[in-house]
Amino acid sequence: MLRQLLWIPGLIMVLAVLTDLLVTCIQSGEGRLSRAIHRPLYALLQTTARLTRRRRTLSWSTPVLIMGTLVGWTLLAWLGWTLVFWSQPGALLGAGSGLPTTFAATFYFVGYTISTLGLGEIIAPDPLWRILTDIAAINGFFLLTFAITFVVPVAQARSDRRELALHLHRAGPGAQALILRAHTDHDRGLLSLTTDLHPILNRIDAAHLNSPYLHRFHDHDRQDALDISLPALGEALLILQGGLNTHAPQGLRRSLASVDSLTRTFERTQVWPLPDAPPAPDLTPLRDAGLDVRSTDDFHAYLHTHQAFRRRLHAMAQAGQWRWDQIAQVEQDDR
Repeated sequence: MLRQLLWIPGLIMVLAVLTDLLVTCIQSGEGRLSRAIHRPLYALLQTTARLTRRRRTLSWSTPVLIMGTLVGWTLLAWLGWTLVFWSQPGALLGAGSGLPTTFAATFYFVGYTISTLGLGEIIAPDPLWRILTDIAAINGFFLLTFAITFVVPVAQARSDRRELALHLHRAGPGAQALILRAHTDHDRGLLSLTTDLHPILNRIDAAHLNSPYLHRFHDHDRQDALDISLPALGEALLILQGGLNTHAPQGLRRSLASVDSLTRTFERTQVWPLPDAPPAPDLTPLRDAGLDVRSTDDFHAYLHTHQAFRRRLHAMAQAGQWRWDQIAQVEQDDR
Protein backbone atom coordinates (compact mmCIF):
# COMPACT_ATOMS: atom_id res chain seq x y z
CA MET A 1 0.00 0.00 0.00
CA LEU A 2 2.77 2.42 0.93
CA ARG A 3 4.58 1.70 -2.32
CA GLN A 4 1.52 2.64 -4.36
CA LEU A 5 1.61 6.14 -2.81
CA LEU A 6 5.20 6.82 -3.83
CA TRP A 7 4.02 8.53 -7.00
CA ILE A 8 2.94 11.50 -4.83
CA PRO A 9 6.43 12.49 -3.56
CA GLY A 10 7.79 11.54 -6.98
CA LEU A 11 5.41 13.92 -8.74
CA ILE A 12 6.22 16.66 -6.23
CA MET A 13 9.95 16.27 -7.01
CA VAL A 14 9.35 16.47 -10.75
CA LEU A 15 7.11 19.54 -10.43
CA ALA A 16 9.59 21.18 -8.04
CA VAL A 17 12.36 20.82 -10.62
CA LEU A 18 10.16 22.12 -13.46
CA THR A 19 9.08 25.12 -11.37
CA ASP A 20 12.66 25.88 -10.40
CA LEU A 21 13.77 25.66 -14.02
CA LEU A 22 11.12 28.16 -15.08
CA VAL A 23 11.79 30.60 -12.24
CA THR A 24 15.59 30.44 -12.50
CA CYS A 25 15.93 30.48 -16.28
CA ILE A 26 12.96 32.57 -17.42
CA GLN A 27 11.49 34.59 -14.56
CA SER A 28 13.48 37.29 -12.81
CA GLY A 29 14.89 35.80 -9.66
CA GLU A 30 16.19 32.57 -8.21
CA GLY A 31 14.18 29.41 -7.65
CA ARG A 32 13.82 28.06 -4.14
CA LEU A 33 15.43 24.79 -5.09
CA SER A 34 18.40 26.53 -6.71
CA ARG A 35 18.76 28.73 -3.64
CA ALA A 36 18.67 25.69 -1.38
CA ILE A 37 21.49 24.16 -3.44
CA HIS A 38 23.57 27.33 -3.73
CA ARG A 39 23.55 28.52 -0.15
CA PRO A 40 25.22 25.54 1.58
CA LEU A 41 27.76 25.13 -1.23
CA TYR A 42 28.55 28.86 -1.18
CA ALA A 43 28.79 28.90 2.62
CA LEU A 44 31.20 25.97 2.47
CA LEU A 45 33.42 27.79 -0.04
CA GLN A 46 33.33 30.98 2.05
CA THR A 47 34.23 29.12 5.24
CA THR A 48 37.03 27.19 3.55
CA ALA A 49 38.52 30.36 2.06
CA ARG A 50 38.30 32.13 5.41
CA LEU A 51 39.87 29.30 7.41
CA THR A 52 42.66 28.67 4.92
CA ARG A 53 43.13 32.40 4.21
CA ARG A 54 43.20 31.63 0.52
CA ARG A 55 40.61 33.69 -1.28
CA ARG A 56 41.45 31.88 -4.50
CA THR A 57 39.15 29.16 -3.15
CA LEU A 58 36.27 31.51 -3.98
CA SER A 59 37.20 31.36 -7.66
CA TRP A 60 35.79 27.81 -7.63
CA SER A 61 32.35 29.23 -6.85
CA THR A 62 31.33 29.33 -10.51
CA PRO A 63 31.95 25.68 -11.45
CA VAL A 64 30.82 24.40 -8.03
CA LEU A 65 27.52 26.29 -8.02
CA ILE A 66 26.74 25.59 -11.67
CA MET A 67 27.51 21.87 -11.37
CA GLY A 68 25.69 21.68 -8.05
CA THR A 69 22.58 23.17 -9.63
CA LEU A 70 22.65 20.94 -12.69
CA VAL A 71 23.31 17.80 -10.64
CA GLY A 72 20.57 18.74 -8.17
CA TRP A 73 18.01 19.28 -10.93
CA THR A 74 18.96 16.04 -12.68
CA LEU A 75 18.99 13.83 -9.58
CA LEU A 76 15.68 15.14 -8.27
CA ALA A 77 13.95 14.69 -11.63
CA TRP A 78 15.53 11.25 -11.99
CA LEU A 79 14.49 10.12 -8.51
CA GLY A 80 11.03 11.66 -8.89
CA TRP A 81 10.23 9.77 -12.09
CA THR A 82 11.72 6.60 -10.58
CA LEU A 83 9.25 6.81 -7.68
CA VAL A 84 6.38 7.41 -10.11
CA PHE A 85 7.15 4.27 -12.14
CA TRP A 86 8.12 2.19 -9.10
CA SER A 87 4.84 3.00 -7.31
CA GLN A 88 2.89 0.57 -9.49
CA PRO A 89 4.13 -3.07 -9.54
CA GLY A 90 4.30 -4.29 -13.11
CA ALA A 91 4.36 -0.81 -14.62
CA LEU A 92 7.69 -1.74 -16.22
CA LEU A 93 8.78 -5.12 -17.51
CA GLY A 94 12.09 -6.47 -18.75
CA ALA A 95 11.99 -6.60 -22.56
CA GLY A 96 13.52 -10.08 -22.63
CA SER A 97 12.27 -11.70 -19.44
CA GLY A 98 8.84 -10.09 -19.18
CA LEU A 99 9.31 -9.87 -15.40
CA PRO A 100 8.55 -6.74 -13.32
CA THR A 101 11.60 -4.56 -12.85
CA THR A 102 13.47 -4.06 -9.59
CA PHE A 103 13.94 -0.60 -8.12
CA ALA A 104 17.49 -0.46 -9.53
CA ALA A 105 16.23 -1.44 -12.99
CA THR A 106 13.49 1.20 -12.75
CA PHE A 107 16.10 3.81 -11.82
CA TYR A 108 18.15 2.71 -14.83
CA PHE A 109 15.10 2.90 -17.13
CA VAL A 110 14.27 6.43 -15.99
CA GLY A 111 17.90 7.46 -16.47
CA TYR A 112 18.06 6.49 -20.11
CA THR A 113 14.54 7.80 -20.70
CA ILE A 114 15.10 11.34 -19.42
CA SER A 115 18.47 11.41 -21.17
CA THR A 116 16.49 10.58 -24.37
CA LEU A 117 18.69 7.56 -25.14
CA GLY A 118 15.68 5.23 -25.50
CA LEU A 119 17.57 1.93 -25.24
CA GLY A 120 14.40 -0.17 -25.05
CA GLU A 121 15.78 -2.76 -22.63
CA ILE A 122 12.76 -2.21 -20.38
CA ILE A 123 9.22 -1.64 -21.64
CA ALA A 124 5.95 -0.25 -20.29
CA PRO A 125 3.16 -2.72 -21.20
CA ASP A 126 0.15 -0.50 -20.44
CA PRO A 127 -0.82 2.63 -22.45
CA LEU A 128 -0.81 4.86 -19.34
CA TRP A 129 2.79 4.02 -18.49
CA ARG A 130 3.83 4.33 -22.13
CA ILE A 131 2.43 7.87 -22.15
CA LEU A 132 4.21 8.64 -18.89
CA THR A 133 7.42 7.33 -20.47
CA ASP A 134 6.97 9.83 -23.29
CA ILE A 135 6.30 12.62 -20.78
CA ALA A 136 9.44 11.67 -18.84
CA ALA A 137 11.46 11.81 -22.07
CA ILE A 138 10.03 15.25 -22.88
CA ASN A 139 10.83 16.32 -19.33
CA GLY A 140 14.42 15.21 -19.90
CA PHE A 141 14.59 17.22 -23.11
CA PHE A 142 13.31 20.29 -21.24
CA LEU A 143 15.87 19.70 -18.50
CA LEU A 144 18.70 19.67 -21.05
CA THR A 145 17.37 22.76 -22.83
CA PHE A 146 16.98 24.77 -19.64
CA ALA A 147 20.40 23.66 -18.44
CA ILE A 148 21.87 25.33 -21.53
CA THR A 149 19.64 28.37 -20.92
CA PHE A 150 21.05 28.51 -17.40
CA VAL A 151 24.73 28.25 -18.33
CA VAL A 152 25.02 30.48 -21.41
CA PRO A 153 23.82 33.76 -19.81
CA VAL A 154 26.15 33.11 -16.88
CA ALA A 155 29.11 33.09 -19.25
CA GLN A 156 27.97 36.35 -20.89
CA ALA A 157 27.33 38.05 -17.55
CA ARG A 158 30.74 37.04 -16.24
CA SER A 159 32.34 38.50 -19.35
CA ASP A 160 30.59 41.85 -18.73
CA ARG A 161 31.55 41.76 -15.05
CA ARG A 162 35.20 41.22 -15.92
CA GLU A 163 35.11 43.99 -18.51
CA LEU A 164 33.85 46.50 -15.95
CA ALA A 165 36.21 45.25 -13.25
CA LEU A 166 39.22 45.47 -15.56
CA HIS A 167 38.24 48.98 -16.67
CA LEU A 168 37.92 50.19 -13.08
CA HIS A 169 41.07 48.40 -11.92
CA ARG A 170 43.13 50.14 -14.58
CA ALA A 171 41.48 53.47 -13.79
CA GLY A 172 41.78 52.97 -10.00
CA PRO A 173 42.68 50.97 -8.07
CA GLY A 174 40.73 52.53 -5.15
CA ALA A 175 37.83 54.95 -4.76
CA GLN A 176 39.87 58.16 -4.51
CA ALA A 177 42.33 56.91 -7.11
CA LEU A 178 39.40 56.60 -9.55
CA ILE A 179 38.57 60.28 -8.99
CA LEU A 180 42.17 61.52 -9.10
CA ARG A 181 43.06 59.67 -12.29
CA ALA A 182 39.81 60.62 -14.00
CA HIS A 183 40.44 64.27 -13.04
CA THR A 184 44.08 64.37 -14.14
CA ASP A 185 44.59 61.65 -16.76
CA HIS A 186 41.34 61.03 -18.63
CA ASP A 187 40.39 63.16 -21.63
CA ARG A 188 36.75 63.22 -20.49
CA GLY A 189 37.58 63.90 -16.87
CA LEU A 190 35.04 62.83 -14.26
CA LEU A 191 32.55 61.91 -16.98
CA SER A 192 34.59 58.73 -17.44
CA LEU A 193 33.13 57.57 -14.10
CA THR A 194 29.55 58.47 -14.94
CA THR A 195 28.23 58.66 -18.50
CA ASP A 196 30.96 56.47 -20.02
CA LEU A 197 30.00 53.55 -17.77
CA HIS A 198 26.23 53.68 -18.26
CA PRO A 199 25.94 51.01 -20.98
CA ILE A 200 27.94 48.32 -19.21
CA LEU A 201 26.49 49.18 -15.78
CA ASN A 202 22.98 48.79 -17.21
CA ARG A 203 23.86 45.43 -18.78
CA ILE A 204 25.37 44.11 -15.56
CA ASP A 205 22.49 45.45 -13.48
CA ALA A 206 19.92 43.81 -15.75
CA ALA A 207 21.80 40.49 -15.67
CA HIS A 208 21.90 40.49 -11.87
CA LEU A 209 18.25 41.46 -11.59
CA ASN A 210 17.41 38.43 -13.75
CA SER A 211 19.93 36.17 -12.01
CA PRO A 212 20.81 37.39 -8.48
CA TYR A 213 22.94 34.28 -7.88
CA LEU A 214 25.60 35.86 -10.12
CA HIS A 215 26.70 37.75 -7.02
CA ARG A 216 27.93 34.43 -5.59
CA PHE A 217 30.45 34.03 -8.40
CA HIS A 218 33.94 35.33 -7.63
CA ASP A 219 37.17 35.76 -9.57
CA HIS A 220 40.66 35.06 -8.33
CA ASP A 221 42.57 38.04 -9.74
CA ARG A 222 41.86 41.50 -8.40
CA GLN A 223 41.68 43.00 -11.86
CA ASP A 224 38.75 40.67 -12.72
CA ALA A 225 36.89 40.95 -9.40
CA LEU A 226 33.63 42.91 -9.45
CA ASP A 227 33.32 42.49 -5.67
CA ILE A 228 36.18 44.96 -5.14
CA SER A 229 35.82 47.25 -8.16
CA LEU A 230 32.10 47.92 -7.72
CA PRO A 231 32.45 49.01 -4.04
CA ALA A 232 35.32 51.26 -5.13
CA LEU A 233 33.13 52.80 -7.83
CA GLY A 234 30.21 53.24 -5.42
CA GLU A 235 32.43 54.95 -2.86
CA ALA A 236 33.94 57.18 -5.58
CA LEU A 237 30.48 58.25 -6.76
CA LEU A 238 29.47 59.11 -3.20
CA ILE A 239 32.58 61.26 -2.84
CA LEU A 240 31.79 63.02 -6.13
CA GLN A 241 28.25 63.76 -4.98
CA GLY A 242 28.80 64.58 -1.33
CA GLY A 243 32.48 65.37 -0.88
CA LEU A 244 33.18 67.94 -3.56
CA ASN A 245 31.91 71.50 -3.93
CA THR A 246 32.22 71.33 -7.71
CA HIS A 247 29.20 70.76 -9.92
CA ALA A 248 28.31 67.06 -10.09
CA PRO A 249 29.29 65.51 -13.44
CA GLN A 250 26.53 64.60 -15.85
CA GLY A 251 25.08 61.13 -15.31
CA LEU A 252 26.20 60.84 -11.68
CA ARG A 253 22.75 59.99 -10.33
CA ARG A 254 22.18 57.36 -12.99
CA SER A 255 25.49 55.69 -12.21
CA LEU A 256 24.74 55.75 -8.48
CA ALA A 257 21.30 54.26 -9.13
CA SER A 258 22.85 51.37 -11.09
CA VAL A 259 25.41 50.63 -8.40
CA ASP A 260 22.73 50.89 -5.71
CA SER A 261 20.53 48.43 -7.63
CA LEU A 262 23.43 45.98 -7.89
CA THR A 263 24.06 46.17 -4.15
CA ARG A 264 20.38 45.51 -3.45
CA THR A 265 20.32 42.36 -5.58
CA PHE A 266 23.54 41.35 -3.84
CA GLU A 267 21.84 41.73 -0.45
CA ARG A 268 19.10 39.32 -1.56
CA THR A 269 21.67 36.55 -2.00
CA GLN A 270 23.20 36.91 1.46
CA VAL A 271 22.26 35.02 4.61
CA TRP A 272 24.58 36.93 6.96
CA PRO A 273 23.69 40.33 8.45
CA LEU A 274 25.27 43.36 6.82
CA PRO A 275 28.46 44.68 8.44
CA ASP A 276 28.79 48.19 9.79
CA ALA A 277 29.42 51.01 7.36
CA PRO A 278 33.15 51.40 6.64
CA PRO A 279 35.10 54.37 8.04
CA ALA A 280 34.58 57.68 6.28
CA PRO A 281 37.39 58.35 3.79
CA ASP A 282 39.97 61.06 4.40
CA LEU A 283 39.72 63.42 1.42
CA THR A 284 43.15 64.99 1.94
CA PRO A 285 44.57 63.46 -1.30
CA LEU A 286 41.77 65.11 -3.28
CA ARG A 287 42.35 68.44 -1.54
CA ASP A 288 46.08 68.19 -2.22
CA ALA A 289 45.31 67.55 -5.90
CA GLY A 290 43.50 70.88 -6.12
CA LEU A 291 39.89 69.68 -5.92
CA ASP A 292 37.41 71.79 -3.97
CA VAL A 293 36.53 69.54 -1.04
CA ARG A 294 33.70 70.11 1.43
CA SER A 295 34.26 70.35 5.15
CA THR A 296 34.69 67.12 7.07
CA ASP A 297 31.48 67.63 9.06
CA ASP A 298 29.37 68.25 5.95
CA PHE A 299 30.83 65.23 4.20
CA HIS A 300 30.29 62.95 7.20
CA ALA A 301 26.69 64.16 7.50
CA TYR A 302 26.16 63.31 3.84
CA LEU A 303 27.66 59.82 4.26
CA HIS A 304 25.36 59.21 7.22
CA THR A 305 22.35 59.57 4.92
CA HIS A 306 23.84 56.84 2.69
CA GLN A 307 24.85 54.49 5.49
CA ALA A 308 22.72 51.57 4.24
CA PHE A 309 24.27 51.83 0.77
CA ARG A 310 27.80 51.87 2.21
CA ARG A 311 26.99 48.87 4.40
CA ARG A 312 26.00 46.94 1.26
CA LEU A 313 29.21 48.02 -0.46
CA HIS A 314 31.16 46.83 2.59
CA ALA A 315 29.30 43.51 2.61
CA MET A 316 30.08 42.97 -1.07
CA ALA A 317 33.77 43.50 -0.43
CA GLN A 318 33.70 41.14 2.54
CA ALA A 319 31.92 38.48 0.48
CA GLY A 320 34.87 38.57 -1.89
CA GLN A 321 37.15 38.57 1.16
CA TRP A 322 38.69 41.94 0.37
CA ARG A 323 39.72 44.46 3.02
CA TRP A 324 38.15 47.91 2.94
CA ASP A 325 41.55 49.58 2.95
CA GLN A 326 42.14 47.92 -0.44
CA ILE A 327 39.07 49.77 -1.71
CA ALA A 328 39.92 53.07 -0.05
CA GLN A 329 43.56 53.13 -1.20
CA VAL A 330 44.75 56.00 -3.37
CA GLU A 331 47.71 54.52 -5.21
CA GLN A 332 48.30 51.16 -6.86
CA ASP A 333 50.42 48.71 -4.88
CA ASP A 334 52.38 45.60 -5.92
CA ARG A 335 50.25 43.00 -4.17
